[in-house]
Amino acid sequence: MKKILLLFTLALGGFVFGQSSLNMSLLGRATYMNDNNDIWGYTDSVGTEYALVGTTAGVSIVDISGVQPQKKQFIQGPYSIWRDLKTWDHYAFVTHDNPFVWNTIPSQGLLIIDMDSVNQPSPRFKTINFPIPDTLGGYDTLKTAHNLYIDENGFCYLFGANIRTGGALIFDLNDDPWNPTYVGMWDTYYLHDGMVRGDTLWGSAVYEGLYVVVDVAAKDSSYMLASKGTPNAFTHNTWISDDNQTLFTTDEVGGAYLTAYDVSDLSNMTELDRIQSLPGTTVIPHNAHVYGQWVVTSYYTSGVQIVDAKYPELLVEVGYYDTSPNYFGNGFNGNWGAYPYFQSEKIVCSDIEEGLFVLEPEYVSASRVHVMVVDSITGAPLSNAIVEFDDADIDGLSSIDGLIDLGTPLSGGDSVTVSLSGFVSANMSYTWMPGQFDTLRVALLNVNNIGVNEHLPAITIYPNPSNGRIHLAGLDRSDYVLSDLSGRVLERGTVHEEVLQLSGHYASGQYLLKVISNKGTHAFPLILKP
Repeated sequence: MKKILLLFTLALGGFVFGQSSLNMSLLGRATYMNDNNDIWGYTDSVGTEYALVGTTAGVSIVDISGVQPQKKQFIQGPYSIWRDLKTWDHYAFVTHDNPFVWNTIPSQGLLIIDMDSVNQPSPRFKTINFPIPDTLGGYDTLKTAHNLYIDENGFCYLFGANIRTGGALIFDLNDDPWNPTYVGMWDTYYLHDGMVRGDTLWGSAVYEGLYVVVDVAAKDSSYMLASKGTPNAFTHNTWISDDNQTLFTTDEVGGAYLTAYDVSDLSNMTELDRIQSLPGTTVIPHNAHVYGQWVVTSYYTSGVQIVDAKYPELLVEVGYYDTSPNYFGNGFNGNWGAYPYFQSEKIVCSDIEEGLFVLEPEYVSASRVHVMVVDSITGAPLSNAIVEFDDADIDGLSSIDGLIDLGTPLSGGDSVTVSLSGFVSANMSYTWMPGQFDTLRVALLNVNNIGVNEHLPAITIYPNPSNGRIHLAGLDRSDYVLSDLSGRVLERGTVHEEVLQLSGHYASGQYLLKVISNKGTHAFPLILKP
């Protein structure tokens, strides 16, 4: 997102950062001596909002309710570049992956923090190294896990643990969150990450390049329902839409995508669309989270992106904030994660080098249009037509079916030009409508159809542009049809004595005029003006 639609500078601690952003603004920051990793959020019983920030040295708990973030507690752990954090009831649950070899602090397994104690001098927390049954009738000890997720039913899933293949270990938090109970595992593939809704686990089998769909209704005998490969075959993150119909994935590879799939039928899951931050670059996507109709995604070197996914067949970027002005392109630097679920709608981001960012987003509904380009005479679809919207600054080529879908965060008036070799270019005004998927039909006039009957006498129309009174030199009597560029007929009539007076009053712009006699048809592009 190194796009300078909005550029400002921020001086903090003697450093000056140039930030590019769209529909997101900075509220506050906190810096750290150690590198950061993942992030989550928590709101207490009186509405105080906290960021839970993973660092290489432990967990930082930060009050973000005020003007500036206030660090409340720090719980040290083994040094590791991977931590993950989730909450249930008034507890935070934290995992870490492989610690550095020189660690003097033992692996914590699962760290549990009592969030009711964050305002006390010493927070209450504990670590549990669970005994997990192995395949030989004995037990193995939980030491590390890469990620975790807690579903709405109070089950905690640890992914990428040091147990067996590293699939999903399942724990029940319902009876006593302070003392979770191990209830089962799914272990067909190593899972890098995952999330669960109802009885369905959506997992990221990163090394297989698959997202997997697992039935976890019976925690001790879960099984895979379906799987599908992702575009860059390194499936890092999955998140399901609120209606459970669309799955979003990221691949942790340079130049990869946020991808949307229709998963309403697990026997026929299909890709709907994919989108990048900074198309054409090698920026790596990391973690995506669904927030209503939007998807909030962290990208390592380009910050955080908001995509409107109301119509997942056309994903549209509607916001971004670059937390990483000193890094570009490929590389594992910059924004690790973004949490968008506070009631205040603040987004907190954890940037590896730059620390904690508290952002205020404006969630914008995208405007979308389905453009159909056809031949004005035959109605046949026209491929490779160039469709360009001026103010939105977007363009593309029509498909073999004459179709192209385009979207923008803009609303209101714009102008569009549609051009194709051998055809008269069409120029018209257009109004973007937020939250809508509009349809625009554009009919282009083939230059070979201007005077389609070679036996007709030549006809000249003037003036063109016209205010509605048009002279037709070379033809005494004929009928006419006036259409807009979508092919919609606006009026019909008869030309007498070489003069055509349009009966309607039309907006300024380009139209199609067909002049028809008993010998054939002429067609002309006509520009009307006030």
